[in-house]
Amino acid sequence: MWELKVARILREILAAGSKRDWDRMIELAQELEELAKECRDGKFRENEG
Repeated sequence: MWELKVARILREILAAGSKRDWDRMIELAQELEELAKECRDGKFRENEG
């Protein structure tokens, strides 16, 4: 489910932000962007899960 992936990414972004780990935050932002592209392209549907 895409919601769980978003929640995990956001939790990791918060942790990386508190450590000022810019490389990890950029990595997670790219992961979030890729997930958004997958959702837009129809890989994830509303009725999944």
